[in-house]
Amino acid sequence: MKTIDTKGQLCPAPLILAKKGIQEAAAGEEIEILTDNETSFHNLKNYLKELKLTPTIRTEGNVHMLTINKTEVLSDYPSPESFCAAPTSSNFVVAIKSEFMGTGDDEIGHFLMEAFLDSLNESDKLPSAILLYNSGVKIALKETVTARSLQTLENIGIPIYACGKCLEYYNIKDLIAVGMVSNMFTITKHLTEAGHIIYP
Repeated sequence: MKTIDTKGQLCPAPLILAKKGIQEAAAGEEIEILTDNETSFHNLKNYLKELKLTPTIRTEGNVHMLTINKTEVLSDYPSPESFCAAPTSSNFVVAIKSEFMGTGDDEIGHFLMEAFLDSLNESDKLPSAILLYNSGVKIALKETVTARSLQTLENIGIPIYACGKCLEYYNIKDLIAVGMVSNMFTITKHLTEAGHIIYP
């Protein structure tokens, strides 16, 4: 059996790896695709359906295993990227520059930030990206309520970018639990291309 391990990767990477693995497999070969991301799992199912390949699915913990049999040589492979559109309703980004929401007491500010992220998860309008810089990177640290909320957003396809220089400044780079370590060029690009910016 050929195994395609896409755990820890976000769309479109799992679909690109799946496409490459299926293309390279021999006719009749059994293929198992692994993913631990819910969005990628659903996108993989849709992609395989488009290829007229019906997977047998098993789930252990948070890992989904899709097993298929390449019954014939396929002539047409659709673009994986077309199956990975993030569920955004408008072109806006959320820029978080502090671990607290608003100014004043830090305790209520931290509570408000948790409530904001929970509310964002339930919104029918989702951002095209979430940008974390200055002490805002601290909301993505392990064992925090805010990191769990961010993980839910990342799992549905919202990219989260954390300022690498900020993580180094606070000496917390090894403690980040969610998002991609990024740089000011990427953060600036998203800010300048956004139709609207929300600063909670």
